Amino acid sequence: MRQLNQRIVELMNERKWDKLTDIQRKALTPILCGNNTLIIAPTGYGKTEAALLPVLSQMLDTRSSPVSLIYVTPLKALINDITLRIEWWSSRLGFTVSRKHGEVPQKEKNMRLKRAPHILVTTPEGLEIDLDWASKFREFYRNVKWVIVDEIHELINSKRGVQLAVLLERLKAYSGYDFQRIGLSATITNEDVVASFLSGSSSRKTTVVKVRDSKSFELKIRKIKGEEVWSNSARELISSIEPPTLVFTNSRFLTERLHEELEKLNVDGIFVHHSSISRESKSNVEEFLRKGKVRAVICTKTLELGIDVGDIKKIIMYRPPPSVASFLQRLGRSGHYVQGVPRGEILCVYDFDVIEAIAIYQLAKKGIVEKPKITSPLDVATREILGMVLQTDDVSKDYVYDVLTKSYPFRNMSREKFDELVDYLVKNNLLMEDGERLRIGKFFFKLWNFNKNKNFTWSRNFSEFFSLINSNDAFTLKHNDNVVGEIDAIYVYKHIRIGDVIRVGGKLWKITRVNSSKMTIDVVPANANEGEIPVWRGDGIPKSYLLPKQLEKVLRGLDNLDQGIVERSSVEEVKKLVSLYAKENLPLPSRSTVIVERKDKEVIYTTLINEKVSNTMAHLLLYLSSSKDSLNSYARASIYGFSISSDRDFLEDLLKVEERKLKRLIVKAILRSPMFFSVLKEIQVSFGKIGKVDLKEDKTLVAEALRQTVSKYFSIKGTLKFIGKIKSKEIKVIKTDKRTPLADAVLSHAPIKPWLLSVYSLIYESLKGGAYTISELSEQISIPEKSLENKLKQMRKPSSKYRITSFIDVDSGETRWCVMDELPKIVESNDYYTSFTVLNDNETFIAVLRQVNGDGNSEIIFKPKDLLKDDIRVRIPYEEIAELRITDPVDPLVSNLSPRFYYVNKKVLPYLLLNAVAYIQNLKYS
Repeated sequence: MRQLNQRIVELMNERKWDKLTDIQRKALTPILCGNNTLIIAPTGYGKTEAALLPVLSQMLDTRSSPVSLIYVTPLKALINDITLRIEWWSSRLGFTVSRKHGEVPQKEKNMRLKRAPHILVTTPEGLEIDLDWASKFREFYRNVKWVIVDEIHELINSKRGVQLAVLLERLKAYSGYDFQRIGLSATITNEDVVASFLSGSSSRKTTVVKVRDSKSFELKIRKIKGEEVWSNSARELISSIEPPTLVFTNSRFLTERLHEELEKLNVDGIFVHHSSISRESKSNVEEFLRKGKVRAVICTKTLELGIDVGDIKKIIMYRPPPSVASFLQRLGRSGHYVQGVPRGEILCVYDFDVIEAIAIYQLAKKGIVEKPKITSPLDVATREILGMVLQTDDVSKDYVYDVLTKSYPFRNMSREKFDELVDYLVKNNLLMEDGERLRIGKFFFKLWNFNKNKNFTWSRNFSEFFSLINSNDAFTLKHNDNVVGEIDAIYVYKHIRIGDVIRVGGKLWKITRVNSSKMTIDVVPANANEGEIPVWRGDGIPKSYLLPKQLEKVLRGLDNLDQGIVERSSVEEVKKLVSLYAKENLPLPSRSTVIVERKDKEVIYTTLINEKVSNTMAHLLLYLSSSKDSLNSYARASIYGFSISSDRDFLEDLLKVEERKLKRLIVKAILRSPMFFSVLKEIQVSFGKIGKVDLKEDKTLVAEALRQTVSKYFSIKGTLKFIGKIKSKEIKVIKTDKRTPLADAVLSHAPIKPWLLSVYSLIYESLKGGAYTISELSEQISIPEKSLENKLKQMRKPSSKYRITSFIDVDSGETRWCVMDELPKIVESNDYYTSFTVLNDNETFIAVLRQVNGDGNSEIIFKPKDLLKDDIRVRIPYEEIAELRITDPVDPLVSNLSPRFYYVNKKVLPYLLLNAVAYIQNLKYS
């Protein structure tokens, strides 16, 4: 404490701080010595003051000009808390502090511009805006001497972290000063890598300080009893809650679903908190927590980070968290002070939940946490290249390359790769190249527009350029112009209709209007007992790669569990599960065995496996199955194994494939996965690519989308190693006709279905083997009828890759659509006998044919018996007919009754004429 400026010591005395905490004491010397410092400690150890107090001390000892300190936090919600926390110290020391995020009142923004603060609290996006666009305010950044990055463990694994790493290098180049960098982190491994990420190109010495002895914690693991999972879960929660309690779930759907069940039991004081409710709703819940006005809040990871929500008495995790890091972060929200002891429970639904919970607990007690994974996404590189050009109007390629590659994520980027990236941006008109100089291209301000052009659905609001937060297409829910929340667009298109009642934010809302062009849904409070809970994309959180190995240890050490952690009855049930393997003379699940079993028409491969490897295996089997069987195939993937819907054991086929070809198969399978198309859609805007992507013309984009997809969801190396071990007998394959408990764990996961490249292929595959009305097909594939009708009309044209046609169902009078090449089979089938059976085959008709791209009509006189002999085709002078109808010069009623067929191929024309005659005669004679 004696090293600190005396004015700070006096303020510590005012707060009755007689000493620094352990981490504050350790951080003091390296920060005062000017070292870049990474501070690692669990939540509640005072990391913020560990960084702040020595920086304020130096600000007092030196002549500090605005802006001297930038404090970066990953969440807007943290900014207000941190600002108040800093302001207590800074205001008494004569320093001003300001916050920057989108919801700051205009008056406060104006004040910041008039009088720049000494300390600015912001997010990566806020720093991006200032460096790219705020030409006046960024002048104050030339005075920056310190940058503190809060919750760096949360940022480092994300694109926003990569963005920040480049921004720090841009700030260093702009200010011309090697400012001191301080990072605050929860417990992590590979701290040297995180420290290098923080320091970047800084020439300062880097120091890592941490608390060695982690906090002890109290934990109970219990399984919910009974068959009625939801109602019993709600009752267990009620009995476990000790106000105020945070109840963490692994998805927004679970959050809403649990709240619904608690509401049925008339439990008051329970709120929800997740990313798809409005900012106002979240703020209200946080304020209620701080004031102690809630019994519990059911939440997702949105409350994992250090938002000030007051003293939390207990944490309940509904089902095991996906990782050790997440477990520690969630549990640490209780006992959130140095002497505090975190208290929590994990409520399990299945026996394998109990095993997972034990594994997570054991890893946490040993201090084993997931290693951070730092990536180098090129969509971030493109944004930062464009940002540097915006900042300077005209900049040399050498300068941009130098700044970019000084950041840790892009330190290994070759000049060749950089030039390829710039060339692609120039090709897409985001950049203009003049020799070795770069300027903004003509398309940039069309794509990122100040007044979003409503005529171009692909244009983006200019403010979106600065953010790398993945904003999936979503509809905003509004009540009286107030935002209630948001729902994924795909869910709206499939399920939402006017009058529906939905549950969002723990409340029921009735839909009164859907505005597709503005992507908004108007709602009013609903007087209903229940409503549909939306399903949001992105809710599936991958499970830790540490789990398979630890699960194996748990299964073999059930008799040596820590006493009092796991409820005895839950342990006994897991032991029963384990005993079933011995009873069937099968080895316990492990990483060195694969048990092959069958259920109905599904082959299940149970093993303990890295989830990314399992996902790759599932998609690989799905690729083989859907290529050889049908697109009705599906697969499943989990840490407990994988499966494929087939009578065939496709794993046997894979074992016969040599490694090089196997790798190509894996890549083909990934390229057909929904994950690849999701990533491609997410990043293509950053490259200036709008509309259809060409695999050859857009190689830079496609290759990057593939790289990111593999990194996030798959493991090519791990899968090749897994299959290689099976080939070498390191992993033993055992076939059984028994049903193992782990198979149930695999089957509990949602099926993965083949991804079709376009909606047209989806429609085509759905039509195969049948004939459907628009309403029937709409219900089957969940596409609105009007949109579907437009697609069907496109698919009947000669240019369509997926050629279809239509005919009249004589029994119902409805139009049915089918695959064009399958029409002869449909004519022969009993299902539509009356639709192609004429009542008088000797009646004379005239077929009127209009040629595609031709003028005038041709006429052919025919009798139905000619059609049956198939003589008529030789009389047709062209292959494609734009319009086909029937007339009769004697009976004008025929012209009025005749259906019209459009875009008819000559080979199916006899069948459609037969259908038209059958329809007309049925009307005339019935």
